[in-house]
Amino acid sequence: MNTSTMKKRIYTTAFPTLMASLATLILLVQLAACGGGGDPAPTPSAQDGVKAKLTSGKWNMQTAQVDGVDKTATYSGLSVTFSASGYTTTNGKGLWPASGGWSFVDTEGKKIKREDGTEMTVEVTDTSLKLSFNWTKATIGGGRAESLPGQHVLSFTK
Repeated sequence: MNTSTMKKRIYTTAFPTLMASLATLILLVQLAACGGGGDPAPTPSAQDGVKAKLTSGKWNMQTAQVDGVDKTATYSGLSVTFSASGYTTTNGKGLWPASGGWSFVDTEGKKIKREDGTEMTVEVTDTSLKLSFNWTKATIGGGRAESLPGQHVLSFTK
């Protein structure tokens, strides 16, 4: 076999293989540089998580304590439904307006403030809500106390 024939044979058999390998390498580099097709989804903030739980349904009060004393009967029937920036209540009596707005006080989503200025500490899971706050007013309706002053701890479930 002469040199010219050998070069021709190498060129006709090795060149296509080399080109296919090079094309495969370029394709792999492009796919690796792609990084999966886009920006990763943003991580929800602590406030987003708390807001999602608060707004996930109607919260029905189970227990109420004022200064460590059981006052569930005073606030019986209280329920709260939160929206992204507001709320509605049933049987809020003097303690909680029938409707209004709220916002977060901190970045962790552990404190909210109603539009009437009442700040509340929030502990929430998918099925339970605990609100702690200081209430300074006593209201009377129908000859009975509708709200009592003191440190309130209200526990709710869905």
